[in-house]
Amino acid sequence: MKTVGIVLASLLAPLAAAQEAIYGIAVPMTLSAQVMHTHRADPAGAKSPFAGGLRGVFYPSVKLGDHWFGYSAIQVTRAPFFFEAASSTERETELSVVQAYIGYSRVGKDRAITVKAGQLTSAFGAYPLRYDDSRNALIDVPLGYGEYYVPVSLYGIPGAEIDVVYQRLDARAQFTNSSPANPRKLWQGDQYGTWTVGTGFAIRQGLRVGASMYRGPFLDRNHRFFRSNEAPPKTLPALALGIDVQAAKGPWTISGELQRFQMAYAAVPYFFTSVAYAEAKYTLSPRWYLAGRGGSRWRTSGLGRDDRWEAVAGYRPAPRHLIKVGYESVRWKFSPGTRDNVAAVQYVVQIQPPSWAIR
Repeated sequence: MKTVGIVLASLLAPLAAAQEAIYGIAVPMTLSAQVMHTHRADPAGAKSPFAGGLRGVFYPSVKLGDHWFGYSAIQVTRAPFFFEAASSTERETELSVVQAYIGYSRVGKDRAITVKAGQLTSAFGAYPLRYDDSRNALIDVPLGYGEYYVPVSLYGIPGAEIDVVYQRLDARAQFTNSSPANPRKLWQGDQYGTWTVGTGFAIRQGLRVGASMYRGPFLDRNHRFFRSNEAPPKTLPALALGIDVQAAKGPWTISGELQRFQMAYAAVPYFFTSVAYAEAKYTLSPRWYLAGRGGSRWRTSGLGRDDRWEAVAGYRPAPRHLIKVGYESVRWKFSPGTRDNVAAVQYVVQIQPPSWAIR
């Protein structure tokens, strides 16, 4: 399961070939190309429904002795790549620093502790750990997660975090300069601290349950949902609560989350969002798998409920190569018929350049 020790081993895997190394540098990367068919950007059907996008995530990491290390995740995208951006007609290239932090870890026989500071992904929920296309069995991301105006952004947030593992229990605490619902850069205004905590317990091999929460102001004065007669943003906290489960047995891998978000306002009623999703992956053979995800989101302010269902067939033509063919169906009162459905083909390749290590 995703304990701190396992996550650290995964992040620094390129240096595993030199396990005795004290110092080392590695830059693994995941490159993705994708073609979508959807009418989100042009409901009238006057333009071609096909759109292509590219994504590259580079993971420079450095080992700085027995306990210190540095890790980063640099993302370059050529839009539209993510499903949530399929409604835009803009074609642009974007560079973002998802993670960039310095860390210190100590790992024992049945315990581990890690402290890190810098640009971090949110410690809320379970999905951010598998944001990479090679780790995501589907193509889209679960409801509640994304890049823009979502309760949990997948962009990095400046802050510090401590992770602890003791036997079958893991826990984490994170403090960031802003909310996962509205990440702010260090040079931007309206920065108000947010606390995020989480824990998990491995009931048995292949079965883990977890819970997490965050609380802190989420608005800024230039936010699209901030009104001129609203109270100061620092007095309007957001509260998020979530539970998650991961299970694996034989060819099956199953996971899901249930989340509740409360966004405080003074000029208008509080805004509530509830999200639930479940996904499953069935491995047919070392090369083939089938995966599906179903999720629902309930929102106040007349937005109602929307549902998403996604199915994907995955094929591995060679080591470190993955082809996904999928279809996502959207049901919402503002998405009539099949207008917002998406069919997509995604090709993913992991590249492992030679690492450098010394003792």
